[in-house]
Amino acid sequence: MTVSTALRLRQICLLAYDLEWTSGMLSAAFDAPVVFRDPRMAAGGDLTNTHIRLGDTFLETVSPSDHAWAKSTTQTRLLERNGDCGYMAIVQVPDVALASQTMSVQGSGTGIVAGSWNICDGEPGSGLAGVKSGPYELGTPLTKQPDSVSGVNVQFHPRDFGTLAEIQENWPGQDSFPQNKGTYYPAGNTWQNDVDSRPHGGVTTGFAAVEIACRDIDPAEICLRWVNGLGAGCSLVHDDPTALQLADFQTMRFVESRNGRTGVIGVDLWEAPGRRKFDSLEICGVKWRTVPYPV
Repeated sequence: MTVSTALRLRQICLLAYDLEWTSGMLSAAFDAPVVFRDPRMAAGGDLTNTHIRLGDTFLETVSPSDHAWAKSTTQTRLLERNGDCGYMAIVQVPDVALASQTMSVQGSGTGIVAGSWNICDGEPGSGLAGVKSGPYELGTPLTKQPDSVSGVNVQFHPRDFGTLAEIQENWPGQDSFPQNKGTYYPAGNTWQNDVDSRPHGGVTTGFAAVEIACRDIDPAEICLRWVNGLGAGCSLVHDDPTALQLADFQTMRFVESRNGRTGVIGVDLWEAPGRRKFDSLEICGVKWRTVPYPV
């Protein structure tokens, strides 16, 4: 079965003590700018964030506020246990109504941890003025209205997927690549305006793979849950029950926990043509490697 072109690893999220320090290191290492800070997240009081654009994929870093530390949130407890670390893998899906239902019954069947919809008048690149949002209800299709941009995000528990898992559907234009300039709400709605002049930085054109360490559950079982949950033609890598294939040659790999570390522990990046600057390095508790794009 053919993998849907929309089924891609679109975003990785990191968790860090110091947002500005970590974001600065990532921007310098990958020659890529911060393109968005979500004002609604900051207004919530517990987290602040940055989004760095790597081609048409995004690297988010979140950091707890003083308010979050005072009341001991999930994120502060995770930092106390692991230090700076990988936090979440976000996969774009062609049909969030279907995928939200199939993801929600995997493993323990915990269902949705969090989810929301967003819509505003405009087009990709026109900004988010007048954006409306609300909680997502399992199985609801994404609203697709003329002269508007819309998106849905749904999160699922790490005990079922090895890490905090999120699926995304955005409209219009998410299934185009490379140099995608369609809607992608998590990174705002102005990043598209720079893609033509600077498709990518000097190090990478985007994500090639993510590696997720699993605690107390066979990595092959976690991998199968993702395959069954994502659907859309997603399949296991040939002869490897611990890896799955997404569109555009992307993969997700699952391994046993190492030294108590779980969740996102490694990310492979496609090398920018002729500009390779490192083989591997570690930032925010994650090992980053550059790999050649298949020819």
